[in-house]
Amino acid sequence: MEKLWTAAEAARWLGMTEHDVEALVRQGKLTGYQLGGRYLRVRPEEVKGLRGNIRPSVAAAAAGESSKAGERLRQFFYFYDFYLVSAGLLAVLVAYLVAAS
Repeated sequence: MEKLWTAAEAARWLGMTEHDVEALVRQGKLTGYQLGGRYLRVRPEEVKGLRGNIRPSVAAAAAGESSKAGERLRQFFYFYDFYLVSAGLLAVLVAYLVAAS
């Protein structure tokens, strides 16, 4: 019976994060196994076979994560704009009152 690697072990071997390893499984570049419904395991020989072939796709995945972060930031400002503007006006009012006294 062979020992499967955890996502953390595969990530260390490949020089990337666990999220990148999970992305490779979702893309079908690695076969992943779930034990207990949550913990991702991969075959060591598949990981070793990918080591030299994944750099371009990982960079593309990182760019995708960056655009997701920008989208989340945009949504934050969209939903909380009233509170942000109110807090800004309150700060200006307090600064004015402190300066006037």
